[in-house]
Amino acid sequence: MAASGDIPTYMIVTYVLLSLVLVLLIACIFYCICRRRKTSGWYEHQDVDDYNITQSLKAASPKRRSPSFRKPPRSGDMSPPELVTPEPIEPKDFIIPRSPTTPVTTDSFTVEQPQPSISPRQARRKSMTVSLDPREIDPSSKMYTKSGPQSRQGSTESTGSHGQGVGMMNFSLKYNQEMNLLTVRLIEARELQPRDFSGTSDPYCKVSVVPISTRVMQSKVHRKTLDPEFKENFVFEVTEADLRHQIVKIELYDFDQFSRDECIGLVTLPLTNIDLSDKLELWKEIKPVEERPEVVRESPDIGDVMFSLAYLPSAERLTVVILKARNIRPVDERKMTSDPYVKVSIFYSGKRLKKKKTSTKHHTINPVFNEALVFSVGQDFLRHLYLEFHIMHENRLGQNEVLGRVLLGPDAQGEELAHWNEMITSNKPIARWHALIP
Repeated sequence: MAASGDIPTYMIVTYVLLSLVLVLLIACIFYCICRRRKTSGWYEHQDVDDYNITQSLKAASPKRRSPSFRKPPRSGDMSPPELVTPEPIEPKDFIIPRSPTTPVTTDSFTVEQPQPSISPRQARRKSMTVSLDPREIDPSSKMYTKSGPQSRQGSTESTGSHGQGVGMMNFSLKYNQEMNLLTVRLIEARELQPRDFSGTSDPYCKVSVVPISTRVMQSKVHRKTLDPEFKENFVFEVTEADLRHQIVKIELYDFDQFSRDECIGLVTLPLTNIDLSDKLELWKEIKPVEERPEVVRESPDIGDVMFSLAYLPSAERLTVVILKARNIRPVDERKMTSDPYVKVSIFYSGKRLKKKKTSTKHHTINPVFNEALVFSVGQDFLRHLYLEFHIMHENRLGQNEVLGRVLLGPDAQGEELAHWNEMITSNKPIARWHALIP
């Protein structure tokens, strides 16, 4: 047992730790005081240097006298003081070089010309990134006197009214006399007018040779472009005797997935005085539709129907989705309504093979169906079939009434043929509006 006068061990350890903490605290306080004095001394020294530099600059700068802008009035003179224009005072230590004032005289050009004022809103464009507008070519210029409007290989047609078209079309013609085949090749179109809110368009073309052929061929749809490159061939059978009486017609359309396609313009080329002994390539201006009354739809407006088509080759399944219809003819003139439903039939060689119909929508002329009709169709028969859509009015008493119809198939024309071709070449559902015919 320890004596009463001895100090415990834990007390000794505590005193030692407190002493160390106190020493460290004193050292930190001393370090902070020294650093603060050093920093304040550095700022004072910096202020002194800045003051010395400022005073030396003021002493080195030349002193100027403020010029008097008015002459004191003379005694007895009541006129206001005369203004005096002060002469510019330049420092003696600085010399500003001046441009030579000797005029340069020449007979061939003018040295100085006033430059046109440029509006701040006008953005400068690099010439290498701006495409050439064929409509801005001046046909009266001497550069183009050697090439006529229908010259070979890349000629440009000169039109009397520039700026009235909706673009330029480049295509070629080639006639095979042995087989009586006329080949129309669509090459490209340039500077089309935008039709979408995004400032672009979805153009495609319909090509025909009238009046000998009623068949209308359609090109592929080019998405989001104003300068489409088609590079597609369309072959028509025309005899040599009838060739000079034909007209090549190219209609340019803007594809719309949820509405009726809009006809942008038309290009026509009569073959009366065209020499087709060799391949002919030319540019033609696309005329607006308003200038061509024959493009306007002649059938009465009795409504439209929207449906999608999709064919799955692996399962040999044709799916028809009836989406909706609009503005169909009302049967009940008092209430201006109808009870419509859609009947879809598949025909092969003039015989109806299958038919299906949707449910009936009551008391409406803008029905919404959203119903899918599935047909089993083999790939060998697909290219020889055609579909017939009937909008029917369901009568409770008596026979049902036909409100309109749409025919799709390989022998169809216009938008119906375009929809059929897209269904053949695509595995995805293609939905389009179609105008009803009586």
